[in-house]
Amino acid sequence: MLKNYIKIALRNLKKHKGYSFINISGLSIGIGLCLLILIFVKHQLSYDGFHENADRIVRVELITEDRKSAVTPSMIAPTINSVTSDIERWIRLYDPTRYNPVIISIENKKFQEESFLYADSSFFDIFSFQLIAGNSKTALINPRSIVLTESKAIQLFGSLDVIGKTINARIFSQAIDFNITGVVQNTPSNSHFSFDYLASLNTRSNWSQLSDTELQSANFFTYLLLNPKSSKEMLQARVNEFLDTNLPEERDFTLSFTPLKDIYLQSDSDSDVAVMGNIQQVYGFSLLAFLILIIGIINYINLATARSARRGAEVGIRKALGAVKSQLVKQFYGESIILTLISIAIAVILVEVCKDAFFNLMGQNIEFNILTDLNVMYLLIGITLVTTLFAGSYPALLLSSYNPVQVLKGLLNKKSSGDFLRKGLVAFQFTISTFLIIGTAVIYMQTDFVLNKSLGFDKEEVIVLPTNDRDLNPKRELLKSEILRQPGVINATYMSNIPGKVFGGYQSEHMPGTQRILINAGAADRDLINTLNIDLISGNGFPSNPNYSYEQGYVYLLNETLVSAYGWTPKEAIGKKFNVLGNREGEIVGVIKDFNFASLKEQVEPLALFMNKNMHNHLLVKVNPSNIQGTLNALENVWEEIAPHRPFEFLFMDQQLDALYKSEIETRNLLSLFSGLAIFIACLGLVGLSSFLIEKRAKEIGIRKVLGASVASIVALLSSDFLKLVGIGFVIGSPLAWYVMNEWLQNFAYQINIGVAVFIYTALLALIATLMTVSWQSVKAALTNPVDSLKSE
Repeated sequence: MLKNYIKIALRNLKKHKGYSFINISGLSIGIGLCLLILIFVKHQLSYDGFHENADRIVRVELITEDRKSAVTPSMIAPTINSVTSDIERWIRLYDPTRYNPVIISIENKKFQEESFLYADSSFFDIFSFQLIAGNSKTALINPRSIVLTESKAIQLFGSLDVIGKTINARIFSQAIDFNITGVVQNTPSNSHFSFDYLASLNTRSNWSQLSDTELQSANFFTYLLLNPKSSKEMLQARVNEFLDTNLPEERDFTLSFTPLKDIYLQSDSDSDVAVMGNIQQVYGFSLLAFLILIIGIINYINLATARSARRGAEVGIRKALGAVKSQLVKQFYGESIILTLISIAIAVILVEVCKDAFFNLMGQNIEFNILTDLNVMYLLIGITLVTTLFAGSYPALLLSSYNPVQVLKGLLNKKSSGDFLRKGLVAFQFTISTFLIIGTAVIYMQTDFVLNKSLGFDKEEVIVLPTNDRDLNPKRELLKSEILRQPGVINATYMSNIPGKVFGGYQSEHMPGTQRILINAGAADRDLINTLNIDLISGNGFPSNPNYSYEQGYVYLLNETLVSAYGWTPKEAIGKKFNVLGNREGEIVGVIKDFNFASLKEQVEPLALFMNKNMHNHLLVKVNPSNIQGTLNALENVWEEIAPHRPFEFLFMDQQLDALYKSEIETRNLLSLFSGLAIFIACLGLVGLSSFLIEKRAKEIGIRKVLGASVASIVALLSSDFLKLVGIGFVIGSPLAWYVMNEWLQNFAYQINIGVAVFIYTALLALIATLMTVSWQSVKAALTNPVDSLKSE
């Protein structure tokens, strides 16, 4: 019996090649895309789950009046450990590259590195990063010991046999010789932090910021391994009690604890160790995977029900010969399974071919083998079952329910052939397509808006050179003056922090004892305004005297937001006393127009800039766009002459700022792809559906032509039904898309308005796509000789 079902199913697929091609194509693309998206979603949800004790690890976060930070003072971990028994182990991580890269030297080779971490010796007791060589218990105990990842060991030394060898690291202008004590496997792609170098924090034991007892600046990522019998809630209660009892007046902060597996997708902290993911994005892509699969399934159901009348005679004869409903259901389910399995096989090939390009587009490094990875196989099996269940159920139940007497007498009515369902499913397909098109358009416009909006300063053709180096300190003015002499260089300025990177949390006051305000602050030099074209609203700006130094008294540029916070006008602020706490008393010499030094997701915050040459971590060079490569070559020559101990490494400021919107850019690119494919799959279904329905109306078309109907009127008649369904889909999908995208735009402090034009263009696109899909078949039917149509009937 089973063999007979398979033969009939294959015979039907072969007999109706066009129908089979459309169904298999739509399902293959839908299943392939669905699988790729679900693999991405699974990867996002798996972050940090590979650690053996992941469920017991929490990160400590610092909450002040208006900010939540991922970094804490160094004394937090040992203090919590001393006042509660909830902690089994604790660790602090420090990232020195937050402000400047580390320079690694081996013999005459130099490398500028961004993935360098300091860690307490308990690192491998808490986290399950596997050592390939070395002892995890002792690798980070001694000062100046360091662990390399396997890829970095091979890059530097050409082998993994590196234990006992030495590398030199220049960190904060200090050159340190590190002894290699271990090699660790490369950081998994689903870890919320990564590293190439892991150095012992004991190396910095004399640093004033590293204290187990004194409350110093917040610079450390702190992780706690809870006891098996404890919980985050128990720890939170005990820590709150301790803080309330011991620091009731002097503290202006509280602490919170985020489970390790929640950090990547659900942390909303500032100053994080890396760019984190977004749980809303994961939910959105999960829904997208389902919708794309549904479009392919709808094609199958529509085509199967459209063919139901043609298969009615087959069902009637089988029932007349004694076949029962369960046998027919099995037969039609069997056909669905065979078609799905063929589609799955093609989808697997598509996934293998496209996965690298797909995940590169997503900005993810996800590796898997579709044939050996059990998790991927489970996803594939799940998609297969869902597709078979949804695609096969209605056609199987519909066809098997036909009354053989009515079928053989030709009394099968329209209602029984699923006409209403087909129309509803087509409308639903175009509801999804409308939603995707509008969503893509809004995300594209918002992304384009944030990438091109005037930020209040000139970010274009600005080259950023790292200069936080003790050996470079006495040569900074020489470096700047030599760079300014090069053809193609327009201007240059020093800054401690650059737009797009953290400016740091400070407090300010304008007179001792007055209200303190939490602000952003940083150092710059006299050429800041001219280099970045920042508008000076009042005052004269920084002193132009090249010999001026902060020892003569601090001078400040404040932005409009900070001036307004103190209740001054820009003119009133000039000459007033001001202090960024930390012994920086000085005078306000200028007020600058607000500029967006952070993401456009945030409103401009208070900002104070001051002059302090000891904090010049970056040199910003404004260049002429006409010959950038020639200018870069000239800058490299100057750099090698003045700072030969450092490699010439640079970045463009606009690229640094664009990186703030990495997630939005990836989402825009993916939705563009998905929207196009969703429309393609939907139109593919329309091709098959319209051909069956036009064939069904062949006699009507012939009669109309005999009675004098024109080709245009017949085309309009045949196309109108589909255009109505597309219109219904647009009417339903448009307000839904408007609501969802309006909610998404609330993530941005600066945003576009969703205008009427988006909906007009979407309607036109859907209209054109439908007409192009349906009209060519309508024209073909209208041009057919009516004699042939009536004769065939």
